[in-house]
Amino acid sequence: MRAAVHARAALVGATALGLGACAATIPPPGGPERHEPPTILAFTPETSAVNVRVKEADIQFDEVVSQRPQGVSDLSGLFLVSPYAGPPDVGWHRSRISIRPRKGFRANTVYTITMLPGLSDLRNNVRRTGAVLTFSTGPTIPSTTVYGRVFDWIAAQPAPRALVQAVVRSDTTVVYVTQADSTGAFLMRHLPPGPYIVRGVVDANHNHVLDPYEMWDSVAVDLVDTARVELLAFLHDTIGPRITEVTVRDSVTLRVTFDRGIDTAQRIDTALFALKGRDSVRIPLVAARSGAAYDSAVDSAARARGDSAFRADSIRRGAQGLAPSDTAAARLRRERAASRRDSIARARIPHPSKPPPVHEVVVQVGAPLHAGTYYRLTAIGVRGLLGKSRTSDRVFSVPKPDSLRARAEADSVRRRRGPAGAGGPPSAQPGGAPGRQEPRPARPPARDTTAPSPAPSDSGRRTRAGAAPLR
Repeated sequence: MRAAVHARAALVGATALGLGACAATIPPPGGPERHEPPTILAFTPETSAVNVRVKEADIQFDEVVSQRPQGVSDLSGLFLVSPYAGPPDVGWHRSRISIRPRKGFRANTVYTITMLPGLSDLRNNVRRTGAVLTFSTGPTIPSTTVYGRVFDWIAAQPAPRALVQAVVRSDTTVVYVTQADSTGAFLMRHLPPGPYIVRGVVDANHNHVLDPYEMWDSVAVDLVDTARVELLAFLHDTIGPRITEVTVRDSVTLRVTFDRGIDTAQRIDTALFALKGRDSVRIPLVAARSGAAYDSAVDSAARARGDSAFRADSIRRGAQGLAPSDTAAARLRRERAASRRDSIARARIPHPSKPPPVHEVVVQVGAPLHAGTYYRLTAIGVRGLLGKSRTSDRVFSVPKPDSLRARAEADSVRRRRGPAGAGGPPSAQPGGAPGRQEPRPARPPARDTTAPSPAPSDSGRRTRAGAAPLR
């Protein structure tokens, strides 16, 4: 009996070992994990085909693609059909996607189907590039090209992913579309020769149509073979610019921000502004200029003061028989090298051919403003980019001197970010705002710093020194 039990246990153990050995040799299901995005295997119809008779176009991928791409509500947001007739009908068939216009393909028409970046597979591997399919339901495909770039004119920088439309002037229901790349550049091919209105839209909600309060620009083109355009998008409306913010930079300097650009033909001067105090007495203004011009002048003055201080320090050390200050020289070399690198980097970024409209104005006051007092600044007849004038005002108060000093120093760092601003003089502040003067490195300190004075007295002295100019 006992021998039979041992034999049965040995058989069970051997069976378990055998099953374990078999299980260990079976590879895990599904194979290795894939990290590449879906690859296009074929287009139907083939690209550049003519005399096409199909109800839909197909794109075949090498794996199953996701029905929910990132950044859009559904697959139709990733496809543009040109000519445009509304959002296309996009069908998902696992590893195949079908596309057709809402009203079907028209006869004797060249179609361009653009798949935008963003398509992914079930493992969330996303395609960073798009694809273009072009075919004709007629006998020919024109060899024409419209190319260019869309800019956000107010910001003076490219408008990434802008919507570009080419509207046939003789039939405005025919609209060819494409989307600009991340640098605002676009390319439209195979448009029938003729007159067009080319429009660039900063498509804020990515719905592929022009909505109210979206920036845009347009230009007329007579297309024969190739046309190049520059589109400077701005907000088109029927009201003039309005003051949205007045920022006190120091006791005599105000930075005024408008909600839209000012007509480039309008002169910026003190005649456009009026400043009144609480008693309605008009306060004289001595200067008004664009924010860009003011910032450039302040930065140039700061660099000039830094160079002058460096030369004076070198002359003084030479007169005393001392070696040149390696620290100061190295700092100046770093500043100049960083400035050259910044200039090269800025030059590589595309810029519009026309200077941007002014939307910030710096106004300088004839007498210092008083802390804690309210003032009213009025902009008189400021004209917008469409020629509409508007008068607006804004009430503001002057903050405490320490807040003004901190804000001026922060603005100086912001304008001269990076190593280029690391060695600038501490007192380089907009509008000549008073600032703490640090001793020169070679000069001994005026007092013994080994026994610092109590914090409360230092704090009180700084407050009184900063508040003096506002009295």
